[in-house]
Amino acid sequence: MNELPNVLPLRDRADITDRWLADRLDTVVPELMRREGIDTWVLAAREYNEDPVLATMLPATWFNARRRTILVFSNFGARRAAIARYAVGDLFPSAWDPEAEPDQWLALAKHLEEVDPQQIAVNRSDVFALSDGLSSTEHEAMIRTLSPGVRSRTVTNHRLAIGWLETRIPAEMAEYPRIVALSHEIVRRGLTTAIEPGRTTTEDLEWWFRQEVLDLGLSTWFQPTVSVQRRGGIGRGSFADHPSATTIGPGDLVHVDFGIEYLGLHTDMQQHSYVLRPGEDAPPPGLVEALALGNRAQDVLMSEYATGRTGNEILDRSK
Repeated sequence: MNELPNVLPLRDRADITDRWLADRLDTVVPELMRREGIDTWVLAAREYNEDPVLATMLPATWFNARRRTILVFSNFGARRAAIARYAVGDLFPSAWDPEAEPDQWLALAKHLEEVDPQQIAVNRSDVFALSDGLSSTEHEAMIRTLSPGVRSRTVTNHRLAIGWLETRIPAEMAEYPRIVALSHEIVRRGLTTAIEPGRTTTEDLEWWFRQEVLDLGLSTWFQPTVSVQRRGGIGRGSFADHPSATTIGPGDLVHVDFGIEYLGLHTDMQQHSYVLRPGEDAPPPGLVEALALGNRAQDVLMSEYATGRTGNEILDRSK
């Protein structure tokens, strides 16, 4: 059996992700703000109702925002501050003294007056859910306390939030192959050791993956899905429906949709495995040919990937 790539203890993971986070805040945010022409960006969230972008900017020991956490990037990301009771690790120094100004929103308003920005981006969007993290009540409270002059400079810009979430620094990209290899090895073990033809169901295998990930000290970010295709077909109402539990047998083509989260990075992969019939030592030639054609289609699609192209444009160019 292949060796699993090393899974680090939690404390070691925290050291790595905090180091990456500091690097990302120092490099990715300023680059995005300059690209978008936004000199100030405000993110705000209350505890247990985090903006999905703000949640990724917290250090490893911060599981959530605290009370209300307001993060402010100004001077095109060169300056960072937390309008909060606490400094956010070493990343955002606290810029609020509740004794001097008990109202947190007024403290933000005063901070913005001092910064004197040209544009203030907030995370509100009717296009991308991940860019729509500022709740209605938080937005109303913020706008209500800003002076008319500062209020008029607030804008929405979903490209900042999406840009932050989609951009990876070199250190993250260097680690990604090992995380993908770890995911592949978990899938391989499930498909080769956890199936007893005629007894194991697709649901059994789904929960095997969940348990294996947990036992390794990892987490999944979606429920694994296992389904089968077989000669004669298995009825399924819609691809939007989760396939019902089916006993896996010889001659079945098993499909797995699986992914993990590790070091703040996620994998998402789909793989197939054929269950040999008695007397077979290889899959049927038709399945081998189908896999080769499918892989060729993947290669064609990947060859059309280019920065700035939409998914539909890539698909059209691949036809």
